[in-house]
Amino acid sequence: MHPPFELQLDAFEVAEAFEVPLGHFLDPANHQRYSLVHEGRERHFHAMPYKDYFIWGATAGILMSLYRLLREPER
Repeated sequence: MHPPFELQLDAFEVAEAFEVPLGHFLDPANHQRYSLVHEGRERHFHAMPYKDYFIWGATAGILMSLYRLLREPER
């Protein structure tokens, strides 16, 4: 996407919109996996910290899917 454009953010879903270079997501060194116990069950989630931001949850999951799609060898 090229500026100018206007984003319509849902405050319930996101706190802020910001840009991250694609190369950051494509570098496995920036991929992290965390776990926590919620309601007695261990949950795992992806995260991709960037500067002062902590990208996690569904957003990080979508980005991991994109990473796998772009990095998978052709079949």
